[in-house]
Amino acid sequence: MEPLSMVFGPGCVLGNYLHLTKRFGIIGASQLPLHYLLALKSSPISYLTRLSHEELNPYHRALGRIILIFFSLHASFYLNFFIQQSLLTKRIRDPDVILGVLAITIFLLLGTTALSWLRRRYYFLFFVIHVATSIAILPILYFHVAHLRIYILEATIIYILLIVQRNISIAKIPSATLSHIPLTNNLLSLTIPFINSTSNLSRRNFHPGQHIYLSFPIHQSRLRLNPFTIANLPQKTNHIRLILRTRNGTTRNLSSIIGPNKTTRTNIPLSIEGPYGAAANFPDFLHYDRILFVAGGVGATFTLPIYQSLIARGLDASKMRFVWAVKNESDAAWAVEYLSVEEMSGVEIYTTGGGRRVNPAGSGTPRKEKEVEGGIELQQRARLMSDIESSDLGATTSSSSSAPLLDMSSSVKIFQGRPNFSAIINEVFSANPDASPPTKLAVLVCGPAGMGAALRREVGVWIGRGKDVWWHNEGFGW
Repeated sequence: MEPLSMVFGPGCVLGNYLHLTKRFGIIGASQLPLHYLLALKSSPISYLTRLSHEELNPYHRALGRIILIFFSLHASFYLNFFIQQSLLTKRIRDPDVILGVLAITIFLLLGTTALSWLRRRYYFLFFVIHVATSIAILPILYFHVAHLRIYILEATIIYILLIVQRNISIAKIPSATLSHIPLTNNLLSLTIPFINSTSNLSRRNFHPGQHIYLSFPIHQSRLRLNPFTIANLPQKTNHIRLILRTRNGTTRNLSSIIGPNKTTRTNIPLSIEGPYGAAANFPDFLHYDRILFVAGGVGATFTLPIYQSLIARGLDASKMRFVWAVKNESDAAWAVEYLSVEEMSGVEIYTTGGGRRVNPAGSGTPRKEKEVEGGIELQQRARLMSDIESSDLGATTSSSSSAPLLDMSSSVKIFQGRPNFSAIINEVFSANPDASPPTKLAVLVCGPAGMGAALRREVGVWIGRGKDVWWHNEGFGW
């Protein structure tokens, strides 16, 4: 490294260098309270911005990178100073320097494990390191230097509030039911009754499209890692129903709970945290001219309850269009059997792969079709939701007007191939039941990343033409 006089010029005063070095650390520490506040699932920021915790999470990550940059500059500048002044061997033994080195090591570990590709591949490892180090860093910085303590105390108070908040929102359920969904390879249904819960779940304000977190005392890992979207209208049915696709981690362990050669297990104790989600702040869709719902795989657990709730509130089904892409028809059976005739009238199901194709209503004979290779899941939350290849859904090779292969209960239309998003968007945005062009539209999407990107491009064309479009793409970018 160059001498300090070369870095700052001949007239540089050493005190200016040390002042700047300390300021890097102070600025980084001063952002920690806000960083911890953004980690709260229900925070004042959520109320002020009307953004849910998963929508605030990108800001949490961005601020974390900024804090890491300031602390890295602080450590690098001090290291440069110690080397040039021949103080490294002496100062490295002092408690404040030891704590500083430990702190920057922890922050670099946090930053490394938070890299998107590493986080998604080893999410459990990331989660454990993230929680453990976010606790450990507070006393380390508190005893590092005195002038940081006000910020550390603020962050500690917020962290305690985070723990209290999560424990207050937990409801313990003594008897849930978990079962394999017939004619599917890896779909599970989890039914959670309101009765006998330690916290009266029926009094909670559930909004269609929200999610919850689960933990199972009978399972070795009790951490509430993954969000699960509520697939029904709990206050109407007096229970919560979740549809889970078996993957690695939590869902695979849930599948093992049922046991070999069994389809159902009852009396499963569990704990619920939530509900959470952006759906609590959605606009009133009754005032929209046209609404388009698009789902991929079990992403329908998000869109379907919203669709059903609007019909229950009196919205004409002809003003809505529900497009659902699944690998095969059996993956949609869990939903179709619960839909009324009116609800089914607006549902279109596109089968993008092979496998067993069945009629959920009970008629018809299952038949084997040619398998289509491929498959990509939603990121993080999508790992639990979709078995549809993003390139399949992002492409538009199938016409939205192709003839249905099978009619479920004479209402649901089933199409072979991928949905043509360009044609679908054009039809929705240019047509209206009363033949007048719609002026206020809403598009809600929950599916693979390719699906959301393809729809965003098509919707963007119409926004450029002056259409008033409310857009929401449900998904986590942990």
